Order: sequence, then C-alpha cells, then structure tokens
Amino acid sequence: MRGDEAGFNAHEGPVMSVMTVADLLIARIAHDGVDTVFSVTGGGIMFLVDAIARSPDVRLISTHHEEFAGVAADGYARSGKPYGVAIGTTGPGAAHLFTAVAAAWQDSSPVLFIAGQVKSADASTIQGLPLRQNGTFEFDTTRAFAPICKHVVVLRSAETAAKEIETALRIAQEGRPGPVLIEIPLDVQGAAAPAHRRSPPSASATRSTEADAAPARAALDAALGDAKRPLVLMGIGVVRAGIRGELLKALEAAGLPYICTQFGREAGRRDDPLYLGSPGIKSNRSANLALMNCDLLIAIGTSLHQQVIGWDAAQFADSPSRKIWFECDPDTLAARRALVDDAFGLSAQTAADALIAALSGAESARWNEWRTICAEWREKYLLHYPAHAEVPGRMCLYRAISTLDARADRFSAAVTDAGIVWYALAQHYFPADGAHYISSGSFGAMGMALPLAIGAAAATHRPVLAVTGDGSAMMCVSELATLKAQSLPVLYVINNNDGYVSIRSTHDRYFEGRKLGTDGSNGVFIPDYASLAATFELPYRSARSPAELDRVLDELLLPGLSGPIVLEVFTYVDQAVEPLVASRRNAAGQFVSASLADMDPPIEAAHV
Repeated sequence: MRGDEAGFNAHEGPVMSVMTVADLLIARIAHDGVDTVFSVTGGGIMFLVDAIARSPDVRLISTHHEEFAGVAADGYARSGKPYGVAIGTTGPGAAHLFTAVAAAWQDSSPVLFIAGQVKSADASTIQGLPLRQNGTFEFDTTRAFAPICKHVVVLRSAETAAKEIETALRIAQEGRPGPVLIEIPLDVQGAAAPAHRRSPPSASATRSTEADAAPARAALDAALGDAKRPLVLMGIGVVRAGIRGELLKALEAAGLPYICTQFGREAGRRDDPLYLGSPGIKSNRSANLALMNCDLLIAIGTSLHQQVIGWDAAQFADSPSRKIWFECDPDTLAARRALVDDAFGLSAQTAADALIAALSGAESARWNEWRTICAEWREKYLLHYPAHAEVPGRMCLYRAISTLDARADRFSAAVTDAGIVWYALAQHYFPADGAHYISSGSFGAMGMALPLAIGAAAATHRPVLAVTGDGSAMMCVSELATLKAQSLPVLYVINNNDGYVSIRSTHDRYFEGRKLGTDGSNGVFIPDYASLAATFELPYRSARSPAELDRVLDELLLPGLSGPIVLEVFTYVDQAVEPLVASRRNAAGQFVSASLADMDPPIEAAHV
C-alpha cells in the first residue's frame, strides 16, 4: 500500500521523546518523497534545522544566500518532484527569499517557502501591534509575500499546525501550481505536536473543481473534422500534469504536427518528425511558420504569453486559424480570452484526455499534404546558424550549443537563466526523452542557472547541464561553494562573450553605440574564471572552437560525470540572436512589431 493511500502518521518519524511542530513538518514533506531542503541555517529556524538533522529521510543543502536556496528549491520542484522546500531565518533570511518566491509565482512552480519568526510574544502581527518591528530581527513576511504567493499563513499554535501545513501543500499543487509560504514563530517550531493522521482526499473531492469536458470534446470533434492544417501547441502544463507520453502517442498515431513553448520545451520529443520546435520572438522559424499558417490551433498547458504568440497579440488573434485553448487559471483565461475562438477552463489532464479521445478515430491520411509542408519547414528552418566571420580563439555560440545538444542523453536536465544563452539554448538544445528543461522563464534572471541546477541535481541524482553567461555567473558566485560542498554532478558551462552581449547589442541598435555598464571597457569587471574555479577547488576546462569543445566533452562525459566541472566556452563578443521577430520603423517613424512568420534574417537568407 502506498503511503498516501495509507494516510500520514506524524508520529511514525524518528524516535524521540517529543515530536515538535518542526519534526511534524519535516516528516510530512518526507512522506511526499521530498528528501532535500535548501536553506542558510539561522537562530530563527533552529528547531527546523534540528528536525532535519534528526530526520533519516530529509537532508539539508546549505546554500550561501537564501535567494539561491529558494531558486534551488524551484529547480528541485521542476525536476520531477511534487514540490520544493526552502527555509529562511527571521528577518533578512526570510526577506532574501523574495526574488525566488516571485520567480516561482510567475513560473507556476510549486515551492513551499518557510520563514522563521521571533517567538509569538514578540511578534507584532500576532500581538496586534502597529509596529514596523518589535522582536529582534522580526519581519512580517505575510504582508510582504502575500501578493506573490497562492497562500500565506502563520502557524500560531501546535494544535492547528498539522491542518495548516496540509492546506498549504494542497494549495501549492492544485490548479495552476505556485509558491506558498508558512511563517513559524520560534516557540511554535519547538512546541510539542499532537498526534495527527492525514486522511487521503477522496476521488470525488479531487475532481470537484473540473468543469464538464463535453463542450470541449464537441468543439475538438468539429474543428478536427474541418481542419486541413491542424497544429497542437503544448506548454509546461502538459509535463506537470504527467500526460506528455500519452499525448505524444496520440499525436503520432494521428500524424498531427506539434510545437512546444520554450518554457515547456521538454514536452517535445527531439527526434520526432512531427515536432517543429518552439514558437516565439526569438525561436525556431519552423515553429513560427506552422503557428501562423495552420488553420486549427489547439493549445494545452500554456498561458499564451507574448514570448510565445508575439509582441502584437492582435496579429496572433487575426491569423487565419481557429484557436481552441485550454487554461485552468481563470484570471489568465479571462485576460486572453479574446485572442482565441474557443476557451475552456480545464486542466491540462482533462484537455489532453479530450484531445486524445477526439483523435482516436482520426484518419491520418487527411493531413498528408500539411505534414509534408511541416516536414520541409523542419528540415530547412528548425536550426539556424547566424553568419559571422571567423574570429581566432572564439566560436559561434549556436555551434557550441549544438555540440552540447549532441550529448543531451547524458543529462537529466538542462538549465539556463538569462541573456543570449536563454534564447540560444531554447533554439538549439532539445532535451533527451524524459529529461527536464529548466529556465528562468518569466524573469530571465541573471545568476539563476547554477542554483536551479543544484536543485535539479539534488532531485535527479544524475548529471545536469547548466549554461550561463560570464556576466550572469557573477550574480551567484557564492554558490560555487555549495556546488563544491555537495559535489553535485553539474557541468557548469560559462559562455564568455566579454560581459553583457545582449545589452551591448541594444546600445548599438538604439543608442548609436554608446555603452555603459556592459563590459570591462565601461565599468563591468569580469574575472578570470579559471582562477575563480581554483579558488573554490573546482575542476576547470575551457574550449575556443567546436572541435576543442567536442574533445573536452568526450573527456568529461564518456567516463560519466560524477562531480562538478566548470567549463568556459569562448564565443563571439558580438554574437547575434537569430532568427528573431524584430520591431521596425513605419513611415511615421514609429516602431511596429513584425509577424511571427516574418523573422530576421529574411527567409531567403535564413539557412546559412
């Protein structure tokens, strides 16, 4: 019998004279298969840290900044775990979690954030005091974090703690996932917890929020019956719902082409001839051509963000296709309802079930001509290498990414964060079947790749690829120490392009080449990463050409990656991101957005 079927007995944890609220919480997450917590230890969370120390099932990974503890927990959650857990001590420790919470909120990542607090007698909120601070290091996390959490709660007593924990964990994972925050005063952490057994939810309760899927099925049947050029768009919601394999099998049987959002890139199957890549502003041209030329678009597990459908939403809405969209979040559904013909407030699981049923009797031959066109687009435009004169000692970033992609089966996850690598990886890297693709999706935040990779490696216990820029790497340099301490199998690739190439490009394009705060010539010092790696006692390698990168990767990966490696690749300092949808000036001098199908460089010169 599985643990969740049997229910959770809080007193089946480690042997001790008294089980505290802290013990109950740690035993509860262990029950869900969460075996790692990320934190910087502190006095305001001392009972929680001690509970982890005594737990046989949960370990602590100590980061060097709470923000990166939160980001690592996010990476852990996105690597096949039900949720991640990060803890911040009272005051600045909890405040440091903020960026990680905001990222998890916008990326719909289920993370349990736990904030320590001063004892109840000193806490202004609990005592009803209109003060900024009463207790030493006190900080009111509930008001600060409420706008970016699905749920915030203060555990005010041991008697209600178990119920509040259950509620928070349920909310984090149901519907559109997201972060929750529990604040625990010091005295409550250490208080004796009453015996508690969690009853599993009933089947009827778990389905009570689903709307009737019959109208959706009818719409799919009618639309597929009329369609000559159907296309499916999948987002990360398909992966998180656990229905990727079933849906791909149905699409293959029906011969239906599909595309995946960049954030949901792991939904696709890299060698599938029906897969056309990812659409968007800076993306795979093959996917954009399919998106703007299909006559039926079925979107599941995606919020239809502007990075997917283009800067000008009206162009997407006016494209000549019937659009059927499934979105479980009512606010997102309402905000973008006008962009589509049919919108259904259903989960990705229910949507996939309806589509699979609708495709069960489809005649694949009906779409032969469309598949032929899509296959030609895939062949010509899935990959693109921007033209660039040879530069001694440096290489094309896209060649470097393709060299890494050729070894995708070596990694359980690929991770990236900001700038040019965010786009290039999402254009040229295709995760192996079952592997994860993790990026700082909504923020494109510099410095997140390494802590995301730490979380992913902790979750999968297998090698992880992390790709960042030489500017971004400085944002989280402290976590090289965490990588060393934990000896995690992370190939940490630092793209050396002399600072912030994306911003340099913006300055060149819009400000006549005036630059400030982009590289060593105007105020940004980038260190020697070989020396920095040595400081943290980490192995270091480098590559300045695709051939050298090939050799280095074979040396590192063929024996199997058992620990961390810093690999610096030197790429063009003026590397262009291509293809892309660029804004152009009209006759009136105003910037207007091009269509997703109208990418630069022009299609005649696209396949260089």
